[in-house]
Amino acid sequence: MMKTLCVAVVVLSLTSVCQPAPLVCEKLLKPVDKASDISGSWYFIAMTSNTCLVTTLLNYVSWPSVSLKITSKNTPNVYESNYILKMYGYCDTASEEFLLENNKIFYDINNTRVAEPDVLLQSGCSDCLVVKGEENIDSLLLFSRRQNVSAAELKEFEKQAECLGWAKPEVLNTDHDMENCLSLDTDDNDDSELLSLIFQRLGKEYAVPLKCLSESIQKYHKAVCEWVQQQWATLW
Repeated sequence: MMKTLCVAVVVLSLTSVCQPAPLVCEKLLKPVDKASDISGSWYFIAMTSNTCLVTTLLNYVSWPSVSLKITSKNTPNVYESNYILKMYGYCDTASEEFLLENNKIFYDINNTRVAEPDVLLQSGCSDCLVVKGEENIDSLLLFSRRQNVSAAELKEFEKQAECLGWAKPEVLNTDHDMENCLSLDTDDNDDSELLSLIFQRLGKEYAVPLKCLSESIQKYHKAVCEWVQQQWATLW
């Protein structure tokens, strides 16, 4: 969900997955008819994408916890999202407006229907939002009004990812204590301390990022080889 969020925090490993039955996928990937009231507080629970680079940066570099508050504006169907991002004890905020129509979320300065919208999908979780985005990156996001979801609810989200042929979702940090947060915006912050904490995490969790990088290189190499073969074939 939310373009600003996807830009602000961008993690995952590619693993082989089995496709659920077509009828199951049809139900799991079906958009909701109309979104219920989305105003209020939400927590960013988990995410997956069609590329492991996005989710790897998110969870093994940033390792964030993200909460947001959605409020309705004076204009019908227009909302504002206010985010709080926390990583390694540092916090930052961001906000953006969006237009919600039935099951679609549109982002634009004037809230016009120009760009590819995000879509709200069905969920067995009564206080969750499952958002599929395709504008900047292909992504599937899980939000809940609770800081944690049940194992069954997370399993359903994993099935939705499998139906898309994507890897198992990454669950984000659940530390939402913002009381003693250091601000990322101030010039007084020591960037070296933050970088040190990031490298410490990578030192402990290096296997998944390395696997993602290796598979991404192999995928890119394969794509280049196929393109060269196609171009060569057109010469004869």
